[in-house]
Amino acid sequence: MDSSAITQDRWTPYRRPPERGGAEDARIATVMARFIGVGFAAYFLITIPALGQPPGLVAPWFTPIAVVLAFGPGFTLLVVASVSTGQRYLQPLVYSCAAGYLLAGLLWFAAWSGEPVADVRVSWLSTFAGLPAMAVALYRLRAALVTLVLCSALNAAITAAGRTDDVVDTTVISEAAWTVLFTVSFVVVTALVVRMGGILDRTRAAAVAAATASASAAARNSERSRIDALIHDRVIATLVAAKGHPDDPRLPRQARDVLGELDELAAAEGVIDGQLSVNEAVARMRTLAATIDADVPIGVHAPEQLDRTVARYPEPVIRAMTEAMGEALRNSVLHAGPDAERVILIEPAEEQIAVSVADNGVGFDPAQVPPERLGIRVSIRSRLAEVPGASAQIQSTVGRGTVVRLDWSRP
Repeated sequence: MDSSAITQDRWTPYRRPPERGGAEDARIATVMARFIGVGFAAYFLITIPALGQPPGLVAPWFTPIAVVLAFGPGFTLLVVASVSTGQRYLQPLVYSCAAGYLLAGLLWFAAWSGEPVADVRVSWLSTFAGLPAMAVALYRLRAALVTLVLCSALNAAITAAGRTDDVVDTTVISEAAWTVLFTVSFVVVTALVVRMGGILDRTRAAAVAAATASASAAARNSERSRIDALIHDRVIATLVAAKGHPDDPRLPRQARDVLGELDELAAAEGVIDGQLSVNEAVARMRTLAATIDADVPIGVHAPEQLDRTVARYPEPVIRAMTEAMGEALRNSVLHAGPDAERVILIEPAEEQIAVSVADNGVGFDPAQVPPERLGIRVSIRSRLAEVPGASAQIQSTVGRGTVVRLDWSRP
């Protein structure tokens, strides 16, 4: 794979895939809110034949007002949960679902004619007594359980009054208890599903922190390997040669070269907020790349007039780009396939530098990368996002390889 095949006109602006949502618990709460909103809509359709029944039991004004109070917040919940910007309104809406149902139930007594009926179903409100509690369970389980008891007791009282003209009939407790026992499992499951989102958030945050620490450790190990190689291959070799052949005329030059390399290494190690030259930046990248894939070809395309010995790049920028390049190369080695070829292209300039890692492997769909895969998000994108003027673009197509481009321009 020829590194010259990667040219500047090949690159197109990268557009990140749309975010699926914010925090995981908020996303799950939004999905559950839609589900409950659909439940209100379904129960409304089921309830339509029972509206105004039994005839003459309640005043005519009760039905339209109670329908708005009992179903209105649920319909609004469905609409708001389906809008990307409506997340902050969900919590007050779920409480409105409970308040609307309870208020509609209390209004039933104000509209009641006082006469008992023989119908099995006294009020259509009994159809969905547990649904408001499920809505509240999205945010507060204890409040949801209280809501369930209140709605069940109110429904039982309405049923007892409509059948026997006695609100405190002995069947009230059993009717309320049956409704609670039938519905409480759904309420608890709703709360647990949303709670799992919070657990996923905390787990992901811990994984991000661990991945960041691991990437930093890998960079330190790479630097340590570079120092060890210099000590073993140059310093010790020179000392052994000096002991065995002290009169060798090549020793003084060899010793000066080793001391010069040690001085360069010490200078590079000390430049925490200093500047690095093109040669120093390229050397760092070559060293790390060799520890990951010793055979990867590395091309350097720089303007002819560019002085490669002048310090021009902030050390934190080169450090971040080198570590991100290493992660991209590791991903290629691990996932591009056994027959994939890869290449690294470094493009330095006066006030900017670009590094590209490309392969012709199996590729992938960037939009389908699951959130728990942290290599791209943490070790490449987030790492460069912390550096002013730096950015990362990832282009990949299934079956056509992957290109990771890292850019920095002086702000």
